[in-house]
Amino acid sequence: MYHNNFDGRPESLRLIDLIPDNNVYASDEEDSFYRHDDDDDYIIHPKWRALAQQTSQKIPRRVQRFSAICLVLLLVAWITWKIHYGPQYAERKQLIMEMDTVPEAAYGTSLRPVFKDMIHMKTLDEKHLPKGDKRLVIVGDVHGCKEELEQLLQEVGFDEKNDHLILTGDIIAKGPDSKGVVSLAEKLGASCVRGNHEDKVLLSLQESSHRHAGLQGPDEDPDRETDFLEEQSFSHGDYKLRKFAKSFSKKQIGWLKECPVILRVGHIPDIGDLVVVHAGLVPDMPLEQQDPFQCMNMRTIDLKTRIPSESRDHTHWEKFWNHQQKKLPKKERLTVAYGHDAKRGLNINKYTFGLDSNCVRGGKLTAMVIDAAGKQKIVQIKCKTNYTEKELPPEDS
Repeated sequence: MYHNNFDGRPESLRLIDLIPDNNVYASDEEDSFYRHDDDDDYIIHPKWRALAQQTSQKIPRRVQRFSAICLVLLLVAWITWKIHYGPQYAERKQLIMEMDTVPEAAYGTSLRPVFKDMIHMKTLDEKHLPKGDKRLVIVGDVHGCKEELEQLLQEVGFDEKNDHLILTGDIIAKGPDSKGVVSLAEKLGASCVRGNHEDKVLLSLQESSHRHAGLQGPDEDPDRETDFLEEQSFSHGDYKLRKFAKSFSKKQIGWLKECPVILRVGHIPDIGDLVVVHAGLVPDMPLEQQDPFQCMNMRTIDLKTRIPSESRDHTHWEKFWNHQQKKLPKKERLTVAYGHDAKRGLNINKYTFGLDSNCVRGGKLTAMVIDAAGKQKIVQIKCKTNYTEKELPPEDS
């Protein structure tokens, strides 16, 4: 209960007035702890902070959210560029510079050696070019998979009277019926280029003919009179190849010998001049000067020397080919259909058609069907099994 005194105030207020001011200690903190008038205590100056608050209050919240989202997206884009696309762009820029730089001493400046006992180049008969209802059917590496080839031709509706079949080489070896594939190709009047496996078989037979004529190899006894193909003294791989080569009839071997390394198909609307080869071609080099071995085996090109290689250690030849073709006048450009590189699989570019899709290892068998207008259609069928799973390393082609 409050008691009033003479000035009319409560007794509690009167008692507070009796406390002296100089003895009051209200806090053990420094004065600066409560100070807000020193500008140095703020990361953002109060004036700028106030201005920012006033400005943000004038901007609609929808616009603020949109701006925040844009900033986040820009940040994500910048990080993605730095980590992923930036290095890719720099690598591509370097690649283009190397492709455009011609080395002083480059592959192809020397005269190509003469290769005997093989047809370097043929030109397809004009009657086989796609005109009217006629079509070209180009098929990648078959490797002895006769049933799959028959199924693929049925899938494309192959007509022997109107359509012409072109095989990109390596129609034999690895698969179950190499002889059957050769017989089928011969029956259909197909064209085929010489692949590295056809080359091995034919060279094996050529070597055997020399030995049979008395030109023995370093590992063969010159006094032995028995058939060298029956001798088990050779290395297993060599003997196996010779035995495989001998399994073909003379007629089939004759047909394989007629397969050129390079097949000039001719001019096709929307495609231009088309050639077929098993493995690849070296850009900026006439077809007549192409090395047959590289045409049957190459995968990459060393841009510093322009030397082609079977390895995968350099730039893929088709990248370099497409780059160089774009720089040529349109009438000088060449489009190449090829096989051989099963690891890269189906690989369609403007001036290169890679059609080996690894059928013999359980992949697919691929056909490119070209009509009279030059329109291309890819048709594939799934192959039954991996015929080489226990026989060959993954990189062998």
